[in-house]
Amino acid sequence: MAAQGRSSAVVAKAMMNISNADDVRKDTEMMMKPYANWEEYLMPGPISIAILGELAYIAAGQGDFSINKTPPVGRFKYIRHPDSFLASLTQVSNAGWHAFNIAHKNMDQIRLLSMSVPSHMKTIVQTLFQDLEVVDALLPGQLNNMKSIADDCTELAKTVERKFTDVICLIQELVQACLSSKTQYKEELKETKGALEAAKLKEKVAVDAKNMAEEHYKEMKNQVDETFADYKKAMQNLPTGWNAVGMTVVEGLLNAVTIIPRVITYCVSSFMKQNPEKSNCTEADADNKMEDDPISLSNICSKSEQLTALATALEELIDNEGNINTNTPSNEKDQKEKQFWITERAEQLQKKIKEEKHCSVKEEALGICRTVITVCQALDAAAQSGKKDSDQKSLLKNIKNLWDKVHVFDTKSKSHTKAPPFQPRPPHMDKCLQNSGMEMASGIKTAYLKMEQCREIAKTTQEAYERSFENFKKQNMELTEILITMRKCETKEIDFEAARKMLIQGLEVLGRVKEQWEKMVHFFQMMSNLIESCLSRRIMEFVKSAEGVQEIPNYSCKSFVTDLIYKQAFNASNVAHLVHMISETYSEVSSKYLMDCVSSLGRLISMDPSNPNFKAEREKLANGCDEAQKAIEDLVVKKKNEFQCNLHGRVEKISHELNSVLPPVTEEEQKAIRDTVQRGMRELAPEEEDQFA
Repeated sequence: MAAQGRSSAVVAKAMMNISNADDVRKDTEMMMKPYANWEEYLMPGPISIAILGELAYIAAGQGDFSINKTPPVGRFKYIRHPDSFLASLTQVSNAGWHAFNIAHKNMDQIRLLSMSVPSHMKTIVQTLFQDLEVVDALLPGQLNNMKSIADDCTELAKTVERKFTDVICLIQELVQACLSSKTQYKEELKETKGALEAAKLKEKVAVDAKNMAEEHYKEMKNQVDETFADYKKAMQNLPTGWNAVGMTVVEGLLNAVTIIPRVITYCVSSFMKQNPEKSNCTEADADNKMEDDPISLSNICSKSEQLTALATALEELIDNEGNINTNTPSNEKDQKEKQFWITERAEQLQKKIKEEKHCSVKEEALGICRTVITVCQALDAAAQSGKKDSDQKSLLKNIKNLWDKVHVFDTKSKSHTKAPPFQPRPPHMDKCLQNSGMEMASGIKTAYLKMEQCREIAKTTQEAYERSFENFKKQNMELTEILITMRKCETKEIDFEAARKMLIQGLEVLGRVKEQWEKMVHFFQMMSNLIESCLSRRIMEFVKSAEGVQEIPNYSCKSFVTDLIYKQAFNASNVAHLVHMISETYSEVSSKYLMDCVSSLGRLISMDPSNPNFKAEREKLANGCDEAQKAIEDLVVKKKNEFQCNLHGRVEKISHELNSVLPPVTEEEQKAIRDTVQRGMRELAPEEEDQFA
């Protein structure tokens, strides 16, 4: 037993070495890479600027006409000069130039603001280690500082989003006005209407994504209260000597609060990647496709570690020889107490899961709860019947099957929610475990499982990123080909038809830029709401409400509350890290490659068409955009290779750290772990293909 304890302690230390805060931030960055790509902010840029330049060239090179023959009811909302098509084209170019200028300036401010979050996080962690009165006095102000950063960044991102929205609305109104003026072209009319319809569908997708995110934010605000209530219930009647199991439950509760923010990021990003043409389906089709309610999915998946804790608790009833020992009256009494606690926790989880809406994991989670309750009832029946030997084989088999189900479900949950298998322990929990020498139950088995999960998640992340990368390359190639075709036109050939086609393409490309800024707004709203959830109640109120609740030695109610706040603040800093990575790259690339093009566009717009340098400036802009496009593409490939190296390096580090301290397992056990993890992962593959292929 002493050797096993030492082995568990060494494994726990190795797991700590690979799950510090910085490692987990980088894990989150890598896992979210396919859904939060910085290149998606930048790749449409050069093509957008080139199209705006071509529109300015068209405006200078052809005869003018009015688009005010059949104006809309009231008046035009965005077009300032409806009597001149050329003046309207110049207005589009001007608005686009202004939007890209604001985007560069605001992204640089976001970079500077997000850079300060890690120092705020360090201050918060230092405060959380102080006395309760100090924490209660200082923490709200420190959290408000982080919230102010998030709110400022939200407004900066919203400003850019609004600028691109205005450009898109201007183009839509201009295309609509062109339709009214040139209705004799039936085919062109059909194509233009299709483009406008696609733009409207994209806007609907964006609104739906925003509404979905707001629902998630409401959930987040209640999360701290609900998690604290779950903690009090879990600690009630915790059996004597089950401190390690209690800590497993506590860790599961704390890790659950990291799930919802990650699911918001993933769902919003995925939702906004939907193809508008595919979105244009019947309501019945939509119901079939949206079988998973994302909020319910995240809530149920967040309970996977608590279900794992119950399976761990049942395994604790088995002694070193693999028997369930209830021969003595004291053991029988102790076991009944433990069975009652496990059953009560399973019933509480079952009730919560039943309240969630339908999703693909709901029945599986309920099945695990039912199995836990059934095993506890069978243990009680075996103890009363006296047929211990004959019943034990069946019970042991049921407990083993339960473990397999729980591990598959836990893997599936991590895959759904993009949660890293290794999470940082909050400061008070870490301190308690180090000082007490108490180790989490089934630590060695869990370490092997997490190591395999890490390998498999890295593999699926890389596959998702490859699909995203190929899809983005294909879209980029299509837009580039259209631009090349348009540039072949001589000035005399460029007429209304060429302008109309270019406006439609401008609508498409600028729509992609706007989508990315909408995503940025969601990131900061999430960060702000995470902090707000910590400020919902003062720490003293939480602690007073838990007076009399049983505590784990060296881990008080105050420890749990401060660890809970740490988790929420760490989530916020995780989001800030992701955003800082995007904003830093954007600012650097925009300075090097985009802003010269934007300046060239500004010169082209302001030049007199009769100026002999006008054509040369147009060519300079076109060449500059092409060079910027090529430079960004090269950088994307370079960063893709770095991403793959980092992903493989992380898996290797985890394998090296754990394999050096873990006791060897048989080939059969290793295969069983691998199969369990792959069963949890495999079911996601078709959905991922639908999303990115």
